[in-house]
Amino acid sequence: MSPRPINRADVTLQVKSKSHMRRRLVVIGVLVAAFVIVEVLLVFPNRVTLSQKQADFKSFVVSMQQDVGGCAVALADGYDALAKIHSGDTKDMNIAETIVQQDESYCTIAVNSDLYNLITLAPPNSLNSYNLTPVVKEAYGWAFPNAAAILADSQVLLKHPENTAALSDIRSRLATMQSLLRQANGQLAKVSEELQIPSERINLNATKSMPGFLSSAVG
Repeated sequence: MSPRPINRADVTLQVKSKSHMRRRLVVIGVLVAAFVIVEVLLVFPNRVTLSQKQADFKSFVVSMQQDVGGCAVALADGYDALAKIHSGDTKDMNIAETIVQQDESYCTIAVNSDLYNLITLAPPNSLNSYNLTPVVKEAYGWAFPNAAAILADSQVLLKHPENTAALSDIRSRLATMQSLLRQANGQLAKVSEELQIPSERINLNATKSMPGFLSSAVG
């Protein structure tokens, strides 16, 4: 029986040269290799050196400190305005109220873009195994709602320094802020130890410039 004639219109029946088949196999091989490489990169990311992790961690802590630092300054500024009213250094209540109101606003993301940067801050991929996301939330929580609430209470204390509700809320907020900072710095100290570097921490002071009458009242 004679071989079947080749139908030139049917490409599936055309004879393929060996070189053509080799090229086709090479292309398929390259595509498969590329797919495998992508999978490896996604599932098994490149190992990061210890020095890179250390640098990323330090930069991460600096970013948090800078982002929350503006609110810390605003809190101290609000205390200062409150102190000047009650010490008699100034009698201009309108200016004092404006200062404290502006300071409160600066501890919100509506006014302070640094706080927005903080709440959306993600740890570098090299630090994924160290559970640092809660630290970001704790640093943000120190500023809002807690520091902002103290500044709101301070607006009440400008005219009513013995207001029990405001004093009680400030006392509670200070305790919460201390707890949040302790938790955050505890985790940062743990990671610092694992990374073999001196302990990194967030430095915040919730009582800087606090008026003496307020410090005594909240104990």
